[in-house]
This record gives sequence, C-alpha cells and structure tokens, in this order.
Amino acid sequence: MNQLLLFIVFFTVIASLFGLMQYRLYRLLRRWAAKVYSRPVSSTLVRRTRWALLLNIFFVAQLFIRGTTFYDIPLIQVVLVYPMGLFFAMVVLAFLVTTATDALRFLKWTGSRLVRIASGNGANPVALSEPLLDSGRRKFLRLGGLSAASVIGTLPIVASTATARDYQIKKIPLSFENLPAALEGFTVAQVSDIHSGIYMTESNMREIFEIVNPLNAQAIMVTGDFVDSSDSQIEPLYKAIEMLKAEYRIFGCLGNHDHFANAQKVSAAVEQRGITMLNNSHVSIDIDGEKLGVIGIDDAGRGQSDFSDWSKALEGMNPDSFKIALTHRPDEWDRTRLHAIDLTLAGHTHGGQICLPGGVPIITDADCPRELARGVWKYHDLAGYTSVGAGSCIVDVRINCPPEIVLHRLRCL
Repeated sequence: MNQLLLFIVFFTVIASLFGLMQYRLYRLLRRWAAKVYSRPVSSTLVRRTRWALLLNIFFVAQLFIRGTTFYDIPLIQVVLVYPMGLFFAMVVLAFLVTTATDALRFLKWTGSRLVRIASGNGANPVALSEPLLDSGRRKFLRLGGLSAASVIGTLPIVASTATARDYQIKKIPLSFENLPAALEGFTVAQVSDIHSGIYMTESNMREIFEIVNPLNAQAIMVTGDFVDSSDSQIEPLYKAIEMLKAEYRIFGCLGNHDHFANAQKVSAAVEQRGITMLNNSHVSIDIDGEKLGVIGIDDAGRGQSDFSDWSKALEGMNPDSFKIALTHRPDEWDRTRLHAIDLTLAGHTHGGQICLPGGVPIITDADCPRELARGVWKYHDLAGYTSVGAGSCIVDVRINCPPEIVLHRLRCL
C-alpha cells in the first residue's frame, strides 16, 4: 500500500468518525434547545450551530498541510493547527461525555424496567409524546446544558496549559536473574516522544532535559519521535538536546513521526550533538569487564512504512551479553521475545494521552495490545516498559495521563 493510499484511508477513517461524532452532538443539541428555549430562540441557536460546523473546513485543511511547507509557517501553526487541535479535543470530549451519560441512563432505565417486571407491575405505558416541561424545569435544564458545554469547552484548554507540562519522574526497578554483577544498580533514563513542534518548543525541551540530567543516569535512551512532522522542527531540537549528558552515552531510535519529517535529517542533527542513533544497529558497551548490548530498531510501521530490520540490527551481536532494545512501538514485543531481548524500551502510545480515572486509556494505537500501552510488561525473565512520553500528539492535552521521564534501575534477582 503506497503512502498516498495510506493517507486516503487514514483521512477517510478520521473524517468519518469525526463527522459521526458531530452529527450525534448536533442532534442532541437540537433536542436540548427544543426543550429549554422557545421555538424562535431554539431555531436561531441551531442555525448558528450549523455555521460553526464550517470549522471542519479548517480542520480538514490543517490535515492536508501537515505534509507541506506551509506547515512550517508559525502563523499557520498558531491560527490553524493549534486551534483545530483544541476543536478536535472538544468534539471528542463532548462525544465521550454524552455517550457515557446515555449509557448510564440506559442502564438505569433497564434496571428499573427489570425491577418492575420482577415485581409483577409490568412496564410503564408508552408515552405518545414527551411531557411539557414547566418553566423551572426548563431553566434547570438550560443552566445544566450551558454549564456542561462551558466545562467541555474549557477543559481541553486547561489541560493543555496545566497537565501537558506536569512532568512526572518515574523510578522503576527492574530485576533479572541473568543480570551480570557489574550491571547491578545500572541506571537508564528513558525519554520518549518528545515531538518537537508547536506543542514542544525549544524552551519546553530544555525544561525536560533539566529534569533528566540531575537524575545522573549512567545511560539515556530516547525511544523515538524526536520531532512531530516537519523538518523545521529539527532546529529547536538540535539546539536543546545538546544539554543531555550521560556517563555511558545517549542512545536513540527513530519513531514514525521522525519519518513524517525527514528521518535522515533527524538522525544527522542529533548525532551531531553526540547522540548515538541506532537505526537497525547495535553497539556493545564495556562496563567493568561485562558487555551491555544496546539495540535500536527503526520504526516498525506496516507495509511500506515498516523500516525495521532485526536481522541487520542483531548481526554480529554477542548472544551472551545482556541486551536492551529501543523499538519505539511496544507491539514489537513479540519480536523482542523471539530474540530473547532482556529489556525492551518503547513509547509511541502516549499511554492513551486522554485516560479514564486510574489511567485507563480510552484510545491506544490500533496495533498495540492494551496491556502494552503503558508501564511494565514481563515474560518470564524478559521485561519491557512503555513510556507515556514527554510530549503530545495531535492535540496538546493530557487527562489522567501526565507526561513522564523514567529512570530504570537494573537489579539482580
């Protein structure tokens, strides 16, 4: 499947789902307006809502310009890309809230109906029409609807300005039976999904790296998506990433968004800053006489977007060394198990970015099993970790899923 066809499929799916969400919300708005306003007022509100739907023209436009030079223009990003990201977040959030409310109402109705049937009272008579609401009830529904709309409208903005920069430091101990004694206590800082771009400026990246350096990790590993989607986003990254320091070097692998820009330019830029990019390759580090193998896999997409090559990456590697693999996508876990990789570090999913209470992701990458979406995963003595990332994608909003920097400490069982 070529890139144009992939884009057409992607665009069709996104546009269809987004359109269905808006149609659902539009119908709910019409019903609500008819209940709480007089006919002239409700008709005016519905008519103005139709005009608001013209925002979809701009939403589609920003999808198309992401792969063009127009995306690099700061004015385009400020007046088009960022607002349309918030528009997308508002629609999705409103759809999820109303769907959850309808589901609860349906469960309540089903429960009460079952209780009536069990008690022998039967079902209520079918109403031929909705009962007229008194003025107090109409006022209550009107204020409730306006309040809910205000919350849904402002929450993405608040989440963008507050939670998207609420970096969490996660300290994760990982134990292995076959860990060489020289690697006992070895520390690895993992930074993932930086997404240099409109949501991640040079100043934002410097803030992240100022958090990483004091952790004094012996190695730093960046698991892909250095930039968001454009070559112009490489320069801010290039300027900021020189700050990173580690005793046993800094390693990185490419992610899918690096290929949306120019993967070769991304690699060249960060390598000039002393970072070892492992694009289907490996290196061996000597630590007090023991060997630590670090493997990097290029982005393992699907079809022509699959740039991974495990055979090339593992060629000539000492099979007895302790091995850490950087894969970007956690769904490479099947291959890392096949090749007996001791520790796999990944990102890509952003942990869902918008999650239910408790951090349960609403949406994850379609190819990634939900159990691999975030955190630690294990298979016998093999382990892996999916970082929720430091940056954001599509929209600069995180709910119940704050960005993170991870410090892994290796331990002997």
